[in-house]
Amino acid sequence: MRTYSIPCGKKLIPIQIPDRVPVEWVESQKQEPISDVRRTVEEALHRPIGSPRLRDLVKPGQTVAIVVTDITRKLPEEIILPLLIKELLAGGIKRGNITAVVATGTHRPNTAEELKEKFGGVVNEITFINHDARDSKELLTLGQTTGGIPLVFNRTVAQADIRISTGVIETHLFAGYSGGVKSIAVGVAGEATIGATHNYEMMKETRLGVIEGNRFRKFLTEATRALGLNFIVNVVQTGKKEVVKVVAGDPVEAFQEGVKVARDIYEVEIDQPGEIVVSGVSHPKSLDLYQATRAANVVIFGPRPAVTKGGVILIPAPCEDGCGHPGYCAIMKRAEDVDDIIAISREEGFAPGEQKALILARILKQARVVMTDCTLPEDTLKELYLESVPTLQEALNRELEKNPKARVVLIPDGLLTLPIVKR
Repeated sequence: MRTYSIPCGKKLIPIQIPDRVPVEWVESQKQEPISDVRRTVEEALHRPIGSPRLRDLVKPGQTVAIVVTDITRKLPEEIILPLLIKELLAGGIKRGNITAVVATGTHRPNTAEELKEKFGGVVNEITFINHDARDSKELLTLGQTTGGIPLVFNRTVAQADIRISTGVIETHLFAGYSGGVKSIAVGVAGEATIGATHNYEMMKETRLGVIEGNRFRKFLTEATRALGLNFIVNVVQTGKKEVVKVVAGDPVEAFQEGVKVARDIYEVEIDQPGEIVVSGVSHPKSLDLYQATRAANVVIFGPRPAVTKGGVILIPAPCEDGCGHPGYCAIMKRAEDVDDIIAISREEGFAPGEQKALILARILKQARVVMTDCTLPEDTLKELYLESVPTLQEALNRELEKNPKARVVLIPDGLLTLPIVKR
């Protein structure tokens, strides 16, 4: 009997697997984390990629919008933000002309307490505002893309003289990799823009880790060109949220440099798909079902699925905050079956956040999904075509009883690690 540890929220769950069962452990490449994050951020700001130093980009009297991440992202912005402000002040920008805009996208606004916990004392030094994708008074329309996508953005960001964004570079279902221009093109976009890009047609054409020829990335680039983004600070992190790389400077060149590092860490070759795949979820993505089920994305939406057709994906996540965005639940509950979810999404479209119904449906066409160690009632999960078992060990035992010859794939970090099935 072998024992493995799988993340589940803020803890690790030990599971035991019989010696006879073939197991493949799929973990991101080990890379030594940066020992002095502050110094590394300073160095990145002093020697930006493809851009003058920030203090040389700005002029006295200008207004600055810094687009920062919301609480669903974890990165050292309590270090990054004060250093950005220091650079801006050195360039003659007044503290009162700097606004941090939280890139909530369609997520809920962050509370004052959450902002203080995430950003530290800097929340008392400059103005912080939550972006609201649905508040027309706080949005500005800048036309549309060549493909007809409306360009609607946060008014404060759009009207600023200088725009800066922070972010983390990691695998992303639509963008291939997050970071770069995504924070500003989606994080502070209006509901109309997000809805027009997170749709059935777009989802058919995007894959995790794929940037080249990516239609969604083309939108990001075009949208950012219309809005304007002057400077970015992005980090690449381990699954434990330890920083291994900091890039700063030009939104495209700096991002591309970061992606090189991210690929080396996150993309891991595996011999073949498994009949049973366990995909772990750490805090804060484990807080709700909307985020936690992203652990199935890496299993299905890489270049090739890492689970066999008709297999099962086990996801341990407490989901203390419930289902998350309610829209996707409504679609799934009124659908007659998984195929009907896809049909509704294709024929009726969906509002921002509701794309999760289509994502889950596409996953369920390949494999069953079983939530474990979850606080959500079994009946609630059943309405969403998801199964529920009290513990990960119990779920694994049940699946091995059904299929004693099953091959097991363990992905401890199901939000970052991207299994690449050998051809």
